[in-house]
This record gives sequence, C-alpha cells and structure tokens, in this order.
Amino acid sequence: MSDAGQALARTLQAPLPPGFDTVDDADLARLHGFLTKAVEHRSTSLDDAITGSLKHTPRLMRPAVKKALGL
Repeated sequence: MSDAGQALARTLQAPLPPGFDTVDDADLARLHGFLTKAVEHRSTSLDDAITGSLKHTPRLMRPAVKKALGL
C-alpha cells in the first residue's frame, strides 16, 4: 500500500476496502486532506457548541458542569 493509502487508513483507524488499491496516490492524498479538514471542522463545531451551551447554564453551576464534562 502506498504512503497516501497508509495515511488515509491511519486517519480512518481502519483498513481501506479492497477497491482502494486501484485509486492513484494523488486521489488518495486529496481524500485524506478532505477527511482531515472534516475532522478538524467537526472538532471545532463541537467545541463551539459546548461553549455556546454553557452560556445557557447558570453562572454558579458552570464550574460543576465543566468538571462533569471534563473541560
């Protein structure tokens, strides 16, 4: 398997399906880039959602809620 295929498999945390052997390295690298950006966007969105939801929590309860969420 190529370096791009190995990087994609590590990001997915799973082996690539058998058909991915026919995909060239440039396309695998592009797919890996798209997947990496999507994971980063999801992480940022979740952080923003958690921070935004804490605004609806009474101020005196925020430290306890943060501790419960592991923040």
